[in-house]
Amino acid sequence: MSRRDIVIIGAGGHAKVVISTLFELNFKIVGILDDDPNKWNQKFFNVPIIGPIELLKTGNYELGIVAIGDNKIRNEIVNKYGNFCKWVSIIHPFSYVHPSVQIGEGSVIFAGVVIQPDVIIGKHVIVNTSASIDHDCNIEDFVHIAPGSHLAGGVYVGEGSLIGIGSSIIPYKKVGKWSIIGAGSVVINDIPDCVTVVGVPARILKNNY
Repeated sequence: MSRRDIVIIGAGGHAKVVISTLFELNFKIVGILDDDPNKWNQKFFNVPIIGPIELLKTGNYELGIVAIGDNKIRNEIVNKYGNFCKWVSIIHPFSYVHPSVQIGEGSVIFAGVVIQPDVIIGKHVIVNTSASIDHDCNIEDFVHIAPGSHLAGGVYVGEGSLIGIGSSIIPYKKVGKWSIIGAGSVVINDIPDCVTVVGVPARILKNNY
């Protein structure tokens, strides 16, 4: 295989955005793996769906990317199959990422994103369409920054958290692990682990334990 050949994990809506980004970057997608047997032997964006994710163990795929938006499922797949290919991080050419930004393996940066100096992005993070992350933020592994979200400088987002579409976080606030910031919320206080918050300002709606 060429060093630009890659296999995709997941054949849902999020995969469409990953695939379109890979096409912009001139990757050759050799196939898609998905555990839904109803999708096998079909094509998705003209890319064949070749079978279950278990094929990662035997397919000799050199490069891969998990194209699943759900943070917990993405985490489970990486933990189960992490040794069977090299996870690739991708940056859409129509985004701005400052050269000082650190990006972990398997992370995806989509079109219209702006990431400013000295941001740290962990592994298997999604920074979705037209989101912005200002200076000195720290985004841990398996986070999803949804479309149109805005993080001011110095924000910390813990592992596995979802920053919902169109939400905002003021400077130097902390979002704990595996929490959910509801769509359109404005975070002006630190958020603990494993909660869902909503509103302006954001308040705890429920625990996610």
